[in-house]
Amino acid sequence: MPPTAAPGDAPAPPQDPPVDGGDDRPSGRRRFFLAAGLLFVVATFAVWIYALFLYDPGLMIDELEDRTFPTQAEEICHQARVRIEALPTADQTPDHVERADVVDQANEALRDMTAQLAPIVPQGEGKVSSGIEQWIEDWDTYIGDRQDYADQLREDPMTRFSESLKANRQISRAIDAFAQVNRMESCMVPGDVG
Repeated sequence: MPPTAAPGDAPAPPQDPPVDGGDDRPSGRRRFFLAAGLLFVVATFAVWIYALFLYDPGLMIDELEDRTFPTQAEEICHQARVRIEALPTADQTPDHVERADVVDQANEALRDMTAQLAPIVPQGEGKVSSGIEQWIEDWDTYIGDRQDYADQLREDPMTRFSESLKANRQISRAIDAFAQVNRMESCMVPGDVG
């Protein structure tokens, strides 16, 4: 005869039902998460294989396939950059008239640079030729902005340098973007004004 509980004793905890060991299959929810995780791993692996071994980015926007112009332009721009870097800096020319004269000298180096770049633009190559010509025109606009600054600086020592806009951004950004993508570091705008 089973023992009976004495009054005041806590009731016995319920017994777990017997385990049916015949079905070890995962539930539907668990199968879903298992499949989703496996799919994620496979997709990630496939993306890396594609990126590392199959993807060919080709040329970037404005990148020239023929390296002839960029190589020659880098040399020309480097010569102009050396001339500009040899000039006194803004803190070495605190007098505004003297500073304007220094900017004029730098502008002359840049004008010589664009005059040397124009004849080496490849001819008859459609968008390539017109893209390079437009870049040189941007340089001419930027040099004009610098000249306006030098002229105003002679009259007013508080004058600030301002640039023309191209596509709602400073024109120097367009100049620099083309120079960077074509690995013409010396052809970026100098930092001597601003």
